[in-house]
Amino acid sequence: MIKVIGLDGTTWYLNYFQILCIEQIPETKILLNNKQYYLVKDSVESIQKQIVAFLHSCVVPEERELLREREMI
Repeated sequence: MIKVIGLDGTTWYLNYFQILCIEQIPETKILLNNKQYYLVKDSVESIQKQIVAFLHSCVVPEERELLREREMI
């Protein structure tokens, strides 16, 4: 999930896997798979950083475990 702030100050948590595209117009428009969109204060760059951090958190624990197993052999 990524956290975004709406133009009215409302906080939303969006499922990254539902995002179809992100556009800067000058506010940021997030289009979801169901064709709903949200206008948010967050920049495209800050949303990208959240996505990278989310994906990193999903992958890194497994890599750490593999490294530990290799060190034990």
